[in-house]
Amino acid sequence: MKFPLLPLLLLLSLPLQAQELSVEHIRQHPLQIAHGQYSGITHVSEDIYAVVHDKAVGGGIFFFTIGFNADGTIGPVTAFETDAGGPKGRDNEDIVYVPETQTLFVAAEGDQSIREYYLNGAPTGRQLRIPAPLLSPKANAGFESLAYRDGTFWTTTESPIPGETLHRLQSFRLSDLSPGKTYYYRADEPSVPASEVAAAQAYVIGISALTALPDGRLLVLEREVYVPKGGLLDMLKSFTRCSLFVTDPLHDDSRELRKTLLTTFYTTFMNMANFEGMCLGPLLPDGRQTLLLLADSQDGSQGLTAEYIRVLALDIR
Repeated sequence: MKFPLLPLLLLLSLPLQAQELSVEHIRQHPLQIAHGQYSGITHVSEDIYAVVHDKAVGGGIFFFTIGFNADGTIGPVTAFETDAGGPKGRDNEDIVYVPETQTLFVAAEGDQSIREYYLNGAPTGRQLRIPAPLLSPKANAGFESLAYRDGTFWTTTESPIPGETLHRLQSFRLSDLSPGKTYYYRADEPSVPASEVAAAQAYVIGISALTALPDGRLLVLEREVYVPKGGLLDMLKSFTRCSLFVTDPLHDDSRELRKTLLTTFYTTFMNMANFEGMCLGPLLPDGRQTLLLLADSQDGSQGLTAEYIRVLALDIR
């Protein structure tokens, strides 16, 4: 059997990491826990996940127990805060568990730091060495995301730093906590016209979460939240738009990283969810990888939002 030469050569030249991904949305689960400002999530072991919430009484590190059913749905979720009295007021936004050190690293938007903590929530005194350009982000648009896998951390600011149009996707080495290579990523344009943004009660757009896949690729969550001013009829127009992309910085030498759209979905007035946390969950019996998205309800936002976990299934075989 003969094959066209050019397509065959192109196929053979692709790295193994370029295999296709498919996504199924399992369910968006409302959580029967107290309202909070949960902004990041990471898997620690079995059914235990670490979560950050910077407005809590203690240092803002919680642990959730999340049990999964065979179909990818989850059962009851419990939440408890660590009692080590870690530092407050840093606006913690994301968290990762590092198996090699059995510690947590937390990205804080308040002071643009990424600090290490013991599992009891106490700081170890170590932190990543942040490059100078990332220390002066736009107001309320600093570190929102953090990912980790196999000795490498990844982060970026929610919006590009002042004077730039691309996000700086920054890597760091676990070995000495120093910065590695900087990559550049272009987020999608807003879907809301500038005139409506100016008149909105609340509006936010940018990269809210990163997750590293086992093969080295990165999942990038871009989200846009729009809440208009006015009465009930106006509030019915509220929405969150979430777009999940995959990019491959370890095998992409482009000046601007290529990205592939996996899925886009909306939540509206009836299930409004501002997804700011993202991490891998357990494998399903059929071999697919679950992905958890955690919403920041901003303490319920006067009834507009709730605590949610949305479960997706990724087929990366």
